[in-house]
Amino acid sequence: MKNLLRLSFAVIFTALVGCATPQPPVPLDQQFYTAEDKKVGLMLEAPEAPDLALEGNIGLLDYAIIAAATSSLSEHFEKQNLNEFLAVAEELSSSLEKDGLTVVRLEVPEEAPKLAKFKDPDSKDQTYYASRDHRGLVAEHGVDYLLKLKATRAGLARPYYGFVPTDDPRAVFDVHGELIDLSTNELLWYANISQSAYATGEWDEGPNFPGLTNTYYVVMNKARQDVVNALARKSDIDNIALNEVEGNAAEEESSAAESEE
Repeated sequence: MKNLLRLSFAVIFTALVGCATPQPPVPLDQQFYTAEDKKVGLMLEAPEAPDLALEGNIGLLDYAIIAAATSSLSEHFEKQNLNEFLAVAEELSSSLEKDGLTVVRLEVPEEAPKLAKFKDPDSKDQTYYASRDHRGLVAEHGVDYLLKLKATRAGLARPYYGFVPTDDPRAVFDVHGELIDLSTNELLWYANISQSAYATGEWDEGPNFPGLTNTYYVVMNKARQDVVNALARKSDIDNIALNEVEGNAAEEESSAAESEE
């Protein structure tokens, strides 16, 4: 009976959690770039290595069968790296410091800090706040903003029904990011970035799986670039777009001239 009660409570709790309103995306507040002599604490978190994520309706016994069938693929991807994503720290530091901000690299704590819940002072407006109160980090780290980036999924994903795969594996790279104003706990930026792609051609080419491996590095690079673009100053993005347009126009003029000749 006690086990049944525990199971019932777990089901009810899961249903209640599932009904919670998810935090919508928050585009970067460009007022962030008007701050002078401000410090940004940058915290970058990533798994030790890429892995194979299993999706779908999978039983406990199915996992053992899948693990045996995918061992060579899993072992190969565990040897790959996340350097392309980790490089985003230096790229963002350079970009933010160019705009007059100071960047301080913060270590990811071994245990998540126990932060109090934060209540939105006005839930009816379009200003969003972090669910936990981060304001105490000002005194702890001496920073004005906290930029947290976490690679929540890196490697491969494949759906199953039981132990039977229902689709080919695909390369995936997901990043969760948030920028918090530590004076108010306001979210200046909040995003869940996701990139995925199937390998072109045959994927099951062990032991090196070149198609899937190359695709993994492509999607990781795209996810990193999405982070950089999301945090770029709007004028910088406009300049990049303008340069691309001018470059394309110059190429078209050159091609037209060659055709006339």
